[in-house]
Amino acid sequence: MQFDMKKLLFLLLFIFPWQACSNRLAQSPREGYIRTSDGVRLFYKIVGSGPDVLIAVHGGPGNSLDSILPDLEPLAKSRTVIYYDQRGGGRSDLIKDPDKLSISKHVDDLEAVRLFFKLDKMTLLGNSWGAILIGFYAAAHPDKIERMIFHSPGEPTKALTDKADGEMLSRINRQFSAEQKERYKFVSNPQNWVKASDPKAVCREFYQLLLPFYVAKAENAALVKGDVCAGSDDAVRYQQFVNEQIINSLGDWNLLSLLGAVKAPVLVVHGAADPTLVKSPEAWASAMSNAQLLIINDAGHLPHVEQPEIFFKTVETFLKGSFPPEATRVQTSAEKG
Repeated sequence: MQFDMKKLLFLLLFIFPWQACSNRLAQSPREGYIRTSDGVRLFYKIVGSGPDVLIAVHGGPGNSLDSILPDLEPLAKSRTVIYYDQRGGGRSDLIKDPDKLSISKHVDDLEAVRLFFKLDKMTLLGNSWGAILIGFYAAAHPDKIERMIFHSPGEPTKALTDKADGEMLSRINRQFSAEQKERYKFVSNPQNWVKASDPKAVCREFYQLLLPFYVAKAENAALVKGDVCAGSDDAVRYQQFVNEQIINSLGDWNLLSLLGAVKAPVLVVHGAADPTLVKSPEAWASAMSNAQLLIINDAGHLPHVEQPEIFFKTVETFLKGSFPPEATRVQTSAEKG
């Protein structure tokens, strides 16, 4: 019998696609750049090893992978985790053109990541704003999703965002002194970052003022290893400008009606003390037929930092193929109707 090597190779790739993926990742540098369809360079970093691949999408918008990677390192113990800096931040190309910072460009960028690493489907973790981004990606490419984790997700609609912003403003008004309110007014203005001689100092003051609102206990803020002010001075200088342009590109958004086509398993993780109102994660979970919600007590927007044992145990269970028993299914809109 004569062997057809081309057919044999095809069968091997068909039967063992994970091995092919692993080899491609093994051949890629541990960090480097991805060139997008419109010529923008995206910096990426690979952590860990193994056939299972997770794409971690950072928050912001305007932050960098260094904002989440140090605190999510346990995810790389048994798999390959790929992080990337979104356009306009970190070590990716810095962009000032609002048209090139739109949500459609970010969705295209995530597709460029998939194509670069030759992944048939992606397992995605979206942190905060990153959850909104993977939500838009999933709505556009539901067939490219293996499974998703919405990690302390931002709001799926403009209306819910307005409510969350109102809640945050209420907390600031109640808890800040007059002097703190004045400083917050200054450091929350994107133009003051752009004009600053030391933008990283402005950045650190901004987050030092806000971080206590995002944890269940003020002392837990000291547990954070990630750096939301990482990157060059220029990357930090334009961080809030980039943030503003991306959010503006969303318009009066409502992702909930667009997610019905997503059939992949989805785990929504929410800290009970998160300033994002619980209606938001419930809305995410109810929008997708194969989604469940996990609420972690004694944690705010950073459950991976405040309750790491619970967070990483339940996330590992999900990534290995099962919903954690602590998660619950939320009735979908169709079922309610």
